[in-house]
This record gives sequence, structure tokens and C-alpha cells, in this order.
Amino acid sequence: MKSALLTGMNGSVAYVMKKELEHKYDISGISITRMDDVLTELQPTSWKGQLDAYRDRVTDQIATACRGKDALVHLGWNTRDDNCGSGLDPLNVLQTDCAYRAAIAEKVPRIYMTSSVHSYHFEADIFDRTEPIPHTPDTRRDPFGAPPSSLYGVSKRWMEIAGQFYEPQLADGQAILAVRLGGVSRSEEPPSKEWAYVWDSHRDCAGLLEAFMECEDPPRFSITYGVSANQSDDPNEIKFDTSNPYGFVPQDNAFLDGEGEG
Repeated sequence: MKSALLTGMNGSVAYVMKKELEHKYDISGISITRMDDVLTELQPTSWKGQLDAYRDRVTDQIATACRGKDALVHLGWNTRDDNCGSGLDPLNVLQTDCAYRAAIAEKVPRIYMTSSVHSYHFEADIFDRTEPIPHTPDTRRDPFGAPPSSLYGVSKRWMEIAGQFYEPQLADGQAILAVRLGGVSRSEEPPSKEWAYVWDSHRDCAGLLEAFMECEDPPRFSITYGVSANQSDDPNEIKFDTSNPYGFVPQDNAFLDGEGEG
């Protein structure tokens, strides 16, 4: 039985993945060490000392937990202070780097990093609504590509860029997938129509991870959208390109009356 370590084990996405996949995989999880705990225990006196101590502690925590695992699924994020509405927690970026370093050092075969649809401002008037939003920056209206939606989106974009940076350091058989995740909740019911286009159903959320883990020869680095096959009758409704190199096809459509009818 293959095994996967989930960071951010108390979050909704981890709950969904464990519920959907624990019959097939050995699923374990951790909550990433808090900075407050490191400061209380080690009492570093400088800002650099605090960051170095925290980086060492988190990297060691993740490396120890993912040792011998087939996949690391990095979901941990301080969403209370850093989310799509506002805020910026630089420790989220540091934790992301720790996850990359730990997984690469331990030669974990599959490294799943949770980016976000907010890495590009999908609600802005910069995309052609008749086409799905692409994986790569759309430069047709801006030579620099579509901007992030928020500072949260900036941090998630950094996660993707860091994956490109670390890709040359991967050992044979390792692969990185950055997933621009949409909306995942503990409830299995589709959301209100207002947010239907970003919904990711439980089975689609877990299905992409399963496809990534089972793919025998994946590209060393890739990005895909983690949303269901949400499609309404409105041709101007926001759509995402959910194609991926793992053969996974989303099954559900939030614009229909119930999950699984698409």
C-alpha cells in the first residue's frame, strides 16, 4: 500500500483527501510547528536567529514525517491571517520552502503543492471568457501576464515559481505538481451558484491526487487547476483548463442539481 503525508492535517482539504483515499493509501498527517512554540523553547534573540531556528525545526519535522512516504501533500497554510481576502504571512512562504527541501532530501517520489486559483486574477476582465483560463500566464492583454488576485495569490505564485527552481534538484523518479486549488469544503454539497465555477468536489479533489500518485512517468514539474468540471449554460461563465498529464478528468459539475450528474 502506498503512503502519503499531509501537512495541515486539521484543514478541510486534508479531511477530504483522507476520507476519500484512506481505503487505498496509508494516509498520515501533521500540523506544522508554530513559530510561537519555537520562540518559547529556544528563545533566539535576533530576527535572523528566529527564522533560522524555525526553518530548521519545520524542515526537520517534515523530513522526519515524510521519510519513506510515496507522496508529500503540502496543505499547511495560515489562512486566518493570509487568505484571498487580505493579509500576508511570510511564514507560509518559509514553510513552503521547508516542504520542498524536506521532500527533495528524502527523495519522496510525488510532491503535491497546494497553490490556488488566486495565483491569477481569474475574476478580472483580462481573460477571454469564451475559453478556459490556461495554466500558463495569459499575455495577450498584458506582456507580463495576468496578475495575482491578492497578496495571498502572490504567495501561491511563489510556490509555483519555487517548484520550477527546485525541479533540477529532483532525483530520478521524483515529480512536483502545483495544484491551483479551487473551493473545497467539508460538506459534499455544491456551493451557491455565485462560487460554483471554483468548486472542487470531494471525489475530484482526491481523484487528482490519486492520479498523480499512480502516474508511472509524470513530468518532473507541472501545474494544473484543481476544480471540478463546472460548466453552466452561460458561455461567459468563468471556466478553467483542467487538463493535466496524469489522465485525470474531473467528474462533477456544481451547476447541476447534485454532485456526480455532470
